[in-house]
Amino acid sequence: MSIHTTAAAWVRFLRNYGPIPTNDNMYDESIQRALKRHKIAPITLPAPLVTRLVENFQAEAPASHIITGTAGDGKTYHCREVWVALGGDPATWNKGAKVQTLAVGSRTLVIVKDMSELRDEESAQLISDFARDVANRQSSTFYLLAANHGQLLEKLKSAPHTAEIERVTTVVEELLVTGINPDAAISVDLDDLSRSPAAEMVTTIIDEVTSHDGWEGCGSCAANMGDAVCPIYENRRRLMGEGEGDAFKGRIAALIELSERNGSHFPVRQLLALVANSILGHPEARDGLMSCAEVPRIVQEGRADLASIYRNIFGENLRPSKAEKTELFRKLNTFGIGAETSNRVDNLLVYGADDPAYREDYQRLVLSDPVYGATPAYSAAQRAYLEGAESTDRTAFLVNLRSQRQRLFFTMPDELAADYDLWDLTVFRYAGLYLEVAQKLAAGEPVPRQAITMIVRGLNRIFTGMLVQNQDELVLATSGSYSQSKRSPLLDELISVPRQGGEEVSVIGDGAGGFSVCVKLVRGSEIPLVSLALSPTRFEFLGRVAEGALPSSFSLECHEDLLAFKARLLRETENRRKLDGDEIADGELMLRFIDLGNDGRAAARRVIVRV
Repeated sequence: MSIHTTAAAWVRFLRNYGPIPTNDNMYDESIQRALKRHKIAPITLPAPLVTRLVENFQAEAPASHIITGTAGDGKTYHCREVWVALGGDPATWNKGAKVQTLAVGSRTLVIVKDMSELRDEESAQLISDFARDVANRQSSTFYLLAANHGQLLEKLKSAPHTAEIERVTTVVEELLVTGINPDAAISVDLDDLSRSPAAEMVTTIIDEVTSHDGWEGCGSCAANMGDAVCPIYENRRRLMGEGEGDAFKGRIAALIELSERNGSHFPVRQLLALVANSILGHPEARDGLMSCAEVPRIVQEGRADLASIYRNIFGENLRPSKAEKTELFRKLNTFGIGAETSNRVDNLLVYGADDPAYREDYQRLVLSDPVYGATPAYSAAQRAYLEGAESTDRTAFLVNLRSQRQRLFFTMPDELAADYDLWDLTVFRYAGLYLEVAQKLAAGEPVPRQAITMIVRGLNRIFTGMLVQNQDELVLATSGSYSQSKRSPLLDELISVPRQGGEEVSVIGDGAGGFSVCVKLVRGSEIPLVSLALSPTRFEFLGRVAEGALPSSFSLECHEDLLAFKARLLRETENRRKLDGDEIADGELMLRFIDLGNDGRAAARRVIVRV
């Protein structure tokens, strides 16, 4: 079987991006060497920061610049692109000097692509020079420094203590937190690449990789002749998508966005690894990543179904120990896709071939995919399972079932997603609603009423420790002190959810794609808004509690966060009473106990206590 040589060279190069052993500190250099060795055109990704940096260093009054972020965010890539754009020789850059200098007009630009490569004495001298030059408007030397967050602060604090270095350190710390330079006399800017939205970047990377010229001739390769299906070609085709209704890329982006909202960042390097692994993954290939030379054997042995792109997204082409140690897959596997399910999905996959209620959907969702859906292995395992096979055969079917759930998560058409409770295939059952709320807020549209109702009911059940049904008012309760008691029988306030008398409970976007629940207590500004940022995990927690789960059974950390939110609300309602002049009258104190009616609504039962 003849293999297309151009495509084979491209695939060999693409493996370099996958989760194979590499020297992380020399990642960019390794890719450059591989490009030269295979004579491959590089993958080009959008880097608007490069244009801005080039314009800055060519301006009449440039500012020095720091690029920071986590490992793999593209700091070295940006430095090299700036070097080349300003007229630097790529061959000189590729020699790998720790500190590069370049004449830009009458000025000198100093570029450090990775401050972690500098020894302490080297970085101390560099920081000293840097602090002196950024504080001197007449200086003709400017800097482009790249460093991970921790390395940057460590290098600054380990440098000799001088007044200039202390001023620069203060500026850098403020830039890292707020993005604002508090000292106009220090001419330095900072960009944190870890703040770039990875959900948008992954779509761009998919498009760049799948449309690369290296694939030219892949479709006419002998591995795709006749009835043969090359799994590499098939995975690339699926990743590209089929028309506007294709859900694949949208679901990948959704998982990454949810992960990032939960505090897990995806550097560009990890996104490239995800795409490469998705296309090339196979558990029986070298390093778990296929080359063109391995495809004929895999197809001939009838093992092509194990190259399923839907398994590869979660690193299941790798050894379990390897996948667990790979941060990318560890983050994606927190969703539990494959292990989680809904009754309807499993009924479809197990009984769909024989059940008239599922027959049409079974044809559309399973039988229509003979490559990774109704494969001979799956059909045989399904038949053996239904016929009451031995335990070993049942285990084989359960393994197949896991793969089919993963496939359905990425291929289920949007119009069927609600019918089959798509997000029940993850541990975040309310993730779809979370994404809808974020999307509505970003578009300036009203938040779905369902979300407000769920949030309020969840808060009420946490605040009271009771299964209250109130949805149009926030039931703020206490146990008689500010202790974090599980049950709070004393009513502090009933706060109106719709705007009324200065009170309101609303969901407000943060301008960066996330959102918070906010409680307003008065018309004016005497008492500030009390807000709590809602990550997907906190949103899920409120949803689970709203439907009846015990708070501590899902997330102790979330429970404590919400009790702290309640404590802040109690403090502000006390401040409101002081503003209103409420005091104990005639030696009597009125306590309001919470009574639950037959409909589950909380009402106040007043008890007067003489003091």
